[in-house]
Amino acid sequence: MVHSSRRKLAVTSGVLAAIAVAGMFLAGCSSRQQVDLSVNGSGTAHIRISLSPILVSYLQDLAATVAGVRVPADQPVFDLAALRTAFSRYPALVLESASTPRPDTLDLSVQFRDVAKVFSAAIGTGPKFATFSNNGDTKTLSITVDREAIAAVLGLTPLSGSVAADVLLPPKGDSMSPDEYVSYLSWALEDYAKGQDIERVIRDARIDMVFRVAGTVISQKGGRQDGNTVTFSLPVTELVTLQKAANYSITFR
Repeated sequence: MVHSSRRKLAVTSGVLAAIAVAGMFLAGCSSRQQVDLSVNGSGTAHIRISLSPILVSYLQDLAATVAGVRVPADQPVFDLAALRTAFSRYPALVLESASTPRPDTLDLSVQFRDVAKVFSAAIGTGPKFATFSNNGDTKTLSITVDREAIAAVLGLTPLSGSVAADVLLPPKGDSMSPDEYVSYLSWALEDYAKGQDIERVIRDARIDMVFRVAGTVISQKGGRQDGNTVTFSLPVTELVTLQKAANYSITFR
């Protein structure tokens, strides 16, 4: 019985880790990614993912349902061993470090040889999330975010086809505005709000992608430029309700 309980706890932790990483695209989660990018497309990404207490409680209940055992409240949501195993499957990505400074927070440092392969390494032959092109001394990183790309990332996790996906994402085939999605998700998670302003938590969730290039930025699309740094700040509610692809780019030399 003891061994069975340990196996269930391990399964629960693995489920939480995978779901939480997918939470980069879910309301109630904020992610900051700073990417140091060289002129040949290689570089390092420093990533912090933080989950709101509301989403943590929901995911813990989900994992308990899947594995049949409750996770202690102070146990980190992210299973570092499971994450290291997952990264080992993708030679295009090298996990330099991973830590959980708080139970609801994950810090990662990842090296890559080709920024265009950071997502395609995991997604495979699916949607093209990023391209990196050379035109003499000029380099351009282009990023395309659409429902297909988001679905491909979520498809790598237990959220694919799960009840959680049905609750946390807009209903399939249903077009929602960001405001409609906030109202929908507020209703779905109201039991976990515990006196918090659930709508504010959902609206505040965002993904910040900060690119610092080893060169001079010539132009950028969709972000804010400060010297050789470009920041793309993407509200999660807008990402998951996209009606058409969102395009971002940086051109530098």
